[in-house]
Amino acid sequence: MLTKYNREENQKIAMGFLSYIPDLKDMSNLEQELKLYDEDENRQLYLWKSNVEDYSGIVALSFSTKTVFIEYISLNPSYRSQSNHFKIFDDIKRKFPNYTILGSFSLVDELRKWTESQKEEMESD
Repeated sequence: MLTKYNREENQKIAMGFLSYIPDLKDMSNLEQELKLYDEDENRQLYLWKSNVEDYSGIVALSFSTKTVFIEYISLNPSYRSQSNHFKIFDDIKRKFPNYTILGSFSLVDELRKWTESQKEEMESD
């Protein structure tokens, strides 16, 4: 489940997940990243919950007319798996059904596999 990031409620949680990203380990880079998503209406951060009550990661999205671009996904180490990435892709598709989903270089292969699995599911129905 994706929940839109709210600075007042979720800043420490978001900072924790973002700190898993090597370029954001430095506090000034981390603060700049959060500021970027606060100030640019075409960029949004979402906290992600798996089936548990606590948040499991964060997803950074940017938007254009009919495209949602996944900038990055940062998950708690115990949730880092292809199946969880697929769940996140499913959640994004549900939340933004009229958008084409694209992803960064680090996500391209998994996104392609997810798209193929979606086609296979549709064909088997």
